[in-house]
Amino acid sequence: MRETNILIEKAKPDDVQEMLLVINKANREAFVGIIPKEHFREPIITHEQFNECSERMTFYVHRQKGVVVAVAALGAEDQDCGRIRWVYVLREYQRQGIGTALVLHLEREARGMGLSRARLVTDNDATWAIAFYERLGYTLTRRVPNPWGFDSWMEKPLSRLGRE
Repeated sequence: MRETNILIEKAKPDDVQEMLLVINKANREAFVGIIPKEHFREPIITHEQFNECSERMTFYVHRQKGVVVAVAALGAEDQDCGRIRWVYVLREYQRQGIGTALVLHLEREARGMGLSRARLVTDNDATWAIAFYERLGYTLTRRVPNPWGFDSWMEKPLSRLGRE
């Protein structure tokens, strides 16, 4: 896996509104055609939900020209497994290695926390997302029913040496 020179940094409290914008906009663009209207939540995350989530997870961002264009979060799911959530890159910034840089950064952070695995969940019909995570070494561990289909749970062992 090639290393990127894309700067990923821990989010600041002042970033919340921009992060919510990125998450909600990118989620709408990616999933409005997959999740049926009766099940599609908009916004996917409110300010209050974000605050609750940020008590359990650390958010990271990538900025371009001082503006947040990508977001991801990491939390410890248990003593050896990290949970990756909210991986979103605005459409106009996709295919530039930013998503890869975010996930690789979260994996390094997880290893630094002493975690040996990383786990994430995406919609089973989000074939582009599944392919992206597979390229990064994640494998499908289970499919869990949801009201419109299935969620795909994916996992990756994190090496002790920091190699991807």
